Amino acid sequence: MQSSFGRAALSAAQREQLADYYEEACRPHGEKSAASREERQVVALLTRPFSRQPDIPEYYRYTSLHVYDWFLTLYHREPVAAGITALRATLLDLAERERTPLPPQPGYGPAEATERRARLAGLIETLDGLLTAPWGQSDERLGRRLQVLVQCTGLPQSSIHHEHLFLRSVHACELAFFLTRWSACQAIAAICAGDRKSAVQHTLRTAGCADLFSGVLHVLRTLSPEQFMSFRAATGAASAVQSLNYHLAELAVYGFDPRKAEIFLRLRHLQRLNQSPYRDFWPLRAAVRTVRDPDLSAALSMVERSLRSWRGRHYGFGRIYLPQDIKGSGGTEGAGYLKRIVDKEICATGPPGPVPEAMFRFGLS
Repeated sequence: MQSSFGRAALSAAQREQLADYYEEACRPHGEKSAASREERQVVALLTRPFSRQPDIPEYYRYTSLHVYDWFLTLYHREPVAAGITALRATLLDLAERERTPLPPQPGYGPAEATERRARLAGLIETLDGLLTAPWGQSDERLGRRLQVLVQCTGLPQSSIHHEHLFLRSVHACELAFFLTRWSACQAIAAICAGDRKSAVQHTLRTAGCADLFSGVLHVLRTLSPEQFMSFRAATGAASAVQSLNYHLAELAVYGFDPRKAEIFLRLRHLQRLNQSPYRDFWPLRAAVRTVRDPDLSAALSMVERSLRSWRGRHYGFGRIYLPQDIKGSGGTEGAGYLKRIVDKEICATGPPGPVPEAMFRFGLS
């Protein structure tokens, strides 16, 4: 039902029916069959975007990030391997879709399709380099869980082919934001424990994960501005501005950015970021500067370079792809907002202290 012509094409009656399915799947049934429980779980994952709960932001209904949270929770003891594996499955699904022949389209022919597939293959190759060893080979349920993950998240709003690239790019960035933040927080914890070797390793991994942001944008730039605008209105104004994972990743590295306080206040699911412990967080940059270790400082420079490149490219994307008379998502002025937050020297730093447990969880509204 959801995949035929895009979610935006669903009638009011169909949306009510999907909401009923979600409520029924979440209702306790007490069945003993593992197969029955798994089936209800899949139905709940698939239909949560239509939940009647009013506190689910539109961004999260669009992206179905609850499915990624479900998967990462199952493998919470190995979040990096699980996150990279989920990201790889997401990109492989996109690659498979991009191999499907399309009828001729204005501005998108064989040459453009070949370039998109080549950039996507390069990103997957980069991702493979982050997994130092095969993972999950002994888990008989992993394949099925990845199948559920892919099928329950690949549901765009429109029937326009190019929206799949945008949606999967959002998914990829969300996972990369989480992996970057998790690794940065592990580095901070290692510094607090006096473990310089582990701190360097975690900081280098932070840099590797942060590199993925620009890689995703490199693929996304195979969209023309006209192709992007052809489906943008149907996306629910999805953007990193509304992403809890995005803001937590920057918080973990730089600390609290006071220029974002107004946006956090405006978006209900981000209001917590204006409060402790997030506003008073001791970030990776401050932690590294207290140690004065050359290897650690060099690793931090790699992190900052990767994130600075991402912010610059994100600004460039907004400047080219968003007309000046269209606001960015979250009520910002679009490219102007992105340009203003490229520099991070203004960020506030809290006192040294342990990393709050919440900073290690996937950021869900």
